Amino acid sequence: MAKSKHKTKKNNSNINYTRNSEQITNKQDKEKQLKEPNLVSSKMHTENITSNYHVTTSEKYVKKNSKPLIIQSSFSKEKIKKNKFSLLPTTFLIIAFLEMFYKISIFGFKNIFKTNTLILLILLLPISSIIATISTLTKSPKRNKIIYFIIIFLITIFFNIALIFKKVFNTYFCLSLFGLTDQAVAFTGTAIIEIFKNITNIIGLFIPFITIIVTNKYLSFNRLDKKNGALNFLVLFLSIPLFEIITYQSKNQENSIYNLFNTNYNNALNIEKVGIIPGLYLDIKELLFKYDSKTTLEQPLNPDITNDNHSNNDTNEDPVENKYTYNNLNIDFDKLINNEKNKTLLSMHKYFKKDEGTLKNEYTGLFKDKNLIIIMAESLNTIGIREDVTPTLYKLATTGFNFTNFYTPVNLSTIGGEFQNLTGLFANLNDLNKYFRKGTNYFPFGLGHVFKNRGYDVKAYHANDAYFQNRNTYLKTMGFDYFKAKNTGLEKLMDCNTWPSSDDDMVKVTSNEWINSSKFLTYYVSVSSHMPYNRNGNAIVSKNWQLVKDMNLSEEAKGYLASVIELDKAVASLIEILEENNKLDDTVIAIIPDHYPYSMDINSINELSTYKRDETVEVNHNSLIIWNNNTPSVTINKTASQLDFLPTIYNLFGISYDSRLFMGKDILSSTPGLVFFQNKSWVSDYGTYYANIGKFVAKKDVEVPDSYVSNINKIVANRINMSKLIIENNYYAKIDYKE
Repeated sequence: MAKSKHKTKKNNSNINYTRNSEQITNKQDKEKQLKEPNLVSSKMHTENITSNYHVTTSEKYVKKNSKPLIIQSSFSKEKIKKNKFSLLPTTFLIIAFLEMFYKISIFGFKNIFKTNTLILLILLLPISSIIATISTLTKSPKRNKIIYFIIIFLITIFFNIALIFKKVFNTYFCLSLFGLTDQAVAFTGTAIIEIFKNITNIIGLFIPFITIIVTNKYLSFNRLDKKNGALNFLVLFLSIPLFEIITYQSKNQENSIYNLFNTNYNNALNIEKVGIIPGLYLDIKELLFKYDSKTTLEQPLNPDITNDNHSNNDTNEDPVENKYTYNNLNIDFDKLINNEKNKTLLSMHKYFKKDEGTLKNEYTGLFKDKNLIIIMAESLNTIGIREDVTPTLYKLATTGFNFTNFYTPVNLSTIGGEFQNLTGLFANLNDLNKYFRKGTNYFPFGLGHVFKNRGYDVKAYHANDAYFQNRNTYLKTMGFDYFKAKNTGLEKLMDCNTWPSSDDDMVKVTSNEWINSSKFLTYYVSVSSHMPYNRNGNAIVSKNWQLVKDMNLSEEAKGYLASVIELDKAVASLIEILEENNKLDDTVIAIIPDHYPYSMDINSINELSTYKRDETVEVNHNSLIIWNNNTPSVTINKTASQLDFLPTIYNLFGISYDSRLFMGKDILSSTPGLVFFQNKSWVSDYGTYYANIGKFVAKKDVEVPDSYVSNINKIVANRINMSKLIIENNYYAKIDYKE
């Protein structure tokens, strides 16, 4: 028994030894497999192991645990490495997504197919190629990845800025607007509200950036090799000629993509017809190099090509032309042309020489030597002029000059509208910040200058910051040496710290400064009707809420009416003060809006409107009030806009001016009406033209003459371009004239 036990113990010892050897060998084999996985085989194990039991067990271990696991892992890594995505197509898809998502957010899904999607995609190819190349220039994939992430992040942020800016100001963003930082800061609260209202769209725009962060291991950030470099080069240099070939076919069309890229810069139309990134390229091109259109101006064309009143026909015997002379000054354009060497100025002199101007009419001098009070009414619109809520405004609008087809096209919020009201020129966004706000231009036809030269006491007032948007500077260039506002003395007379301040209070505390003058021009910039139209962010809405709370309207619509009520109170106070001082009959009150309440939802606007308005043209349909207590009501159906305000006022007051030097025209003259917008869309007495889709919709029962649309397109382009050149070249300072 003892012997037997001994043998058993010995055998157990041998088994343990063998198993230990097997474990050691397995460990060695495993390490060897990790180093040389392709050398794994049964033969190798047989050569290294002497025990049949060991060999069998080892082979099973290797087959079961090592070989399949290692080969599968190696295969997966190799597969991922070979199938990483190139940055060129990835970037193209990212930017295309951002462009389409932006278009849907602004124009709606049904409208994106009306834009030039194919052209946009072609333009995104060279842009994607450039980004992909920049992001693979260094030897370090990690560094390339960081560069790429930064580029895509900045592009995403730019799209979000463009989105929120359009929502807040109803104006397309461009680089020159970075100079309007004070306006951006002032509207921070409104911007935050819009961010929350559009949070879904903002998140949507960040989807591509988040996606590449999560899936970046599937993207190739290796240094650009010959193959990818050649591909990027081909994409870049083949897509550009392809774009030129496709767009060249429309070279002769005024608002074609070809002309947008070569001669006629228009930020709004660039974005609407093509997209944000191509628009950014054109914006940079305009800022750095300018366009050549300034030296190729067309001859001014008259909108009325039916030869009714203003034909260029020498045999025209229209009795209107025989009865009245032109509202022009004695400017020797021949002398200017003969002495001019600058090509741009020369083309401008020739342009104005060929323009015949507008005729005087039965209303010329109607208000000569009367006093004038002008109110630039913040966000006032016809929808807020109601007999039951704003009776004073309603009375003035219906018993004075009633302009039934007046428009206030949005052109960079208040400053754009004010520029157009005060100059009769179309507001170019780049020039507003570069020239107008700095007060570098000479405006001899500015309201303040013109009336001051005729013995008027000229003053201006505003219940908000005097320095906001440099209003204190540009009003002075218009001749308003006296400007009282918050931070220049008005805060001592009234509470200017609420938002918004009261127009009624402003009128009451300032009227004593001008009412006793023998003749006065008083200019008020109102603020009470400013957005937002809710009780939480608007002190005026809260103040007047009780007057509208029971109306069967949405909260926003009621809030808007509550804000306009304050302006109505201010106008009522003006009339009362004038009447008490026996000045009412000798005073004209003119009320012109800066823009419609563009922060309101279109549904809220249509709640208050007497007809359904679209978001492109008719939403800008507005009211102009020119009223005198002794003047009978006059209805004017001609199409008109803010640009026409100043020449109309000058004609009514019998003031000599040169109608050729204004891009707006006297509404009361025989010249046909024309209104144009940021993107070169326009409205005339014949119909409406939508520039972004190139469609003209004629009015009912109107016969449109041949070539009418193309001629008006040229006129619009000329007037927009000429407005720009007048400011950029300080043109008024370069001409001599006699009244």
